[in-house]
Amino acid sequence: MSHALRVRVLVLFFVCIFAISVIGYDFVYAYTTDSSVYMPAQYTTFRPPAKGGSYTDAVFGTAIKRLTDSMNTTRSDTGGLLGSITPEYSTMSPFNTDNTRLILLHFSYFALYDGAGNYLADLPFEINASSQPRWSRSDPNVLYYLRGNQFKQYNVGTNVMTVIRTFNNYTSITGAGESDICFDGKHFVLAGNNRFIFVYDLSTDTVGAALDTGGNSFDSLYITPNDNVAVMWKRDGTGRFQGTELFDKNMNFQRQLTTAIGHMDVTRDTNGDEILVWTNSNEVGAICNNGIVKVRLSDARQTCLISLDWSLAVHVSAPDNSGWVFVETYAPSDPIPPTGWKAYTNEFLQVKLDGTEVRRLAHHRSRPMNSYTYMPKLSVSRDSTRLVFGSNYGLQSTGLPAEYSDVYLIDLNVSSPGSGGTTPTVPAPTPTPTPTPTPTTTTTTRVEQNGSGIAYTGSWLNNNNAGHSGGSAVLAMDPGSRATFSFNGTGANWIGLKDEYAGIAKVYVDGLDKGDIDTYRTPGQQKIQQYSITGLPAGNHTLTIEVLGRRNAASTGNWVWIDAFESISSGSTTPTAPTPTPTPTPAPTTVTTTRVEQNGGGIAYVGTWLNNSNTMHSGGSAKLAMDAGYRATFTFTGTGANWIGFKDEYSGIARVYVDGILKTEIDTYRTPMQAKTQQYSITGLTAGAHTLMIEVTGRKNPASGGTWIWVDAFEVISGSTTAPTGTSYHIERPAAELTFSGLAAGF
Repeated sequence: MSHALRVRVLVLFFVCIFAISVIGYDFVYAYTTDSSVYMPAQYTTFRPPAKGGSYTDAVFGTAIKRLTDSMNTTRSDTGGLLGSITPEYSTMSPFNTDNTRLILLHFSYFALYDGAGNYLADLPFEINASSQPRWSRSDPNVLYYLRGNQFKQYNVGTNVMTVIRTFNNYTSITGAGESDICFDGKHFVLAGNNRFIFVYDLSTDTVGAALDTGGNSFDSLYITPNDNVAVMWKRDGTGRFQGTELFDKNMNFQRQLTTAIGHMDVTRDTNGDEILVWTNSNEVGAICNNGIVKVRLSDARQTCLISLDWSLAVHVSAPDNSGWVFVETYAPSDPIPPTGWKAYTNEFLQVKLDGTEVRRLAHHRSRPMNSYTYMPKLSVSRDSTRLVFGSNYGLQSTGLPAEYSDVYLIDLNVSSPGSGGTTPTVPAPTPTPTPTPTPTTTTTTRVEQNGSGIAYTGSWLNNNNAGHSGGSAVLAMDPGSRATFSFNGTGANWIGLKDEYAGIAKVYVDGLDKGDIDTYRTPGQQKIQQYSITGLPAGNHTLTIEVLGRRNAASTGNWVWIDAFESISSGSTTPTAPTPTPTPTPAPTTVTTTRVEQNGGGIAYVGTWLNNSNTMHSGGSAKLAMDAGYRATFTFTGTGANWIGFKDEYSGIARVYVDGILKTEIDTYRTPMQAKTQQYSITGLTAGAHTLMIEVTGRKNPASGGTWIWVDAFEVISGSTTAPTGTSYHIERPAAELTFSGLAAGF
């Protein structure tokens, strides 16, 4: 069994089906699968292959091919380097009807590629970002596009342009940027002068009745599989011209589909029903939080397919009635693993339309180095066999321009766990453990919100008021806005304001998520301590406050306030001295071996360790981690201990400490794999309390494909190690007994 398959062997769990009524709709909550947190290795140092090269996603085993190299591609319209190549958007397929051609956006104009992603030629410059080119569903060489008030076609085989129709009663026509050609290949939804919405029948060159939107602004238009029209209005609510509304092809109103708009796409369900799939993050009284929701157009019935963390935004790409929809998640707050990394962060998901399965394909690794281009905008072929996406891989940190992006391809016919590509060798960082000091005195130093050591990202406003510390404070409400206090000491406090307009913030210490803080309070109170942490090792640390854009139901705003920070410093410190090597006691005549499963009492984890359920493990489950510095510490009373783990072709090297003293490094690579293996054993310790600690180094045997370290169980040895017989049994306790802490708090 490959590593990627093994990680993905998870138990299907079911969520109870229930129905509620919101604005007259019936809702059904479907099932969901696999909500584990999977983090990409070496997130800030990984480098993609050269143009034309491939690699395999180390977590999910999907083969990814790089199609473009924008920084070495000349810009045809103005000269100089191009710098940015992307798919146009998620809701129209860049692939033609037989997947032999695709188009990609070269900054502002389009270029033609073959089905394997090889560049062929630039398209005429009048086929640009505003012309909205769409592939014919019958002729693989034909593109339809808009220019002014003309509907045109371009044949990529003959290079012939043709005007199909001029809409003389309008000065301009648009598809509003997101709609594709209809499933029958004959109909488009268009808006004349950005006001009059109508359906154009290409086969008969006829125009249906137009809807005069008047003063009602719309965001986007969609032609549905049965030639109906979905209009996304710019106002939310339950009234007319709000949320998403459905019209027939003569623009007669049918019904409201959603009370708010969000990224979406339309397709057919497996039974032929017309559906839209959207993100419900803006809907009041939503069926599920930040959900990917299927809406049946015939009656607006909603089914929640999957619920995501509020830190994630999405794009949706729906192929022709394949039974699946593709979802890309992206995190505007720019989390760096393990900080703020939630389930499904920065991933491509293949979601079954009945909600019974979620296939996790790959991490896209694109970071918010700009306002829009970084979004991958995954786009799938109409037959759901190929997927392209844009990504910057965070390369702006190496000096590339802010608007940098390149395009990558996933062949969904061949991309499976362990298939194709070569995983680049990435150097691993070396952790530097810090001894925990013992403070004797404490000093608290206040730093005002505009003082040194405080850095802000996002939009923060100044507020002058004598009630604030120092007479002023700053506040923000946009999700992802952050304030980071860098200090030297053993703890810190965040001072702010709580009132009836305040929202929820997330707190990080040294990059580790410490939880959410609800700053709502009535009546309001200034100069209040919002958060405090003590007991950190003496040294440099960071306290980060992140605005989530969420609030208590009683609050009327999302504001988060920074009035001041306080650093807490200890006086003289005495580093913890290493424990001397114990002297073995005389061996008794009997020995007892007691096994403690990986989630049992006495085991503490530092860092994010993933759960893996599989019957081959002791107790049916184990934990694994691959990031350097992550630790598992087993505290026991006895004369020795064993570490039980898993060895395979993707396992790495670990350090082993006993009572804080480094004993050895263990290479856990093995082929073929072996479960429930004894990775390390020590005996002859003095009877009493001891610790056995396993530390991930992030290094590996050259033959290994990964750096994973597994903890399946520990065993306590009591009594003599020379006795002829032993007793072995299991102790299994709930995971609630585990202690999870950050590096700073733990070591």
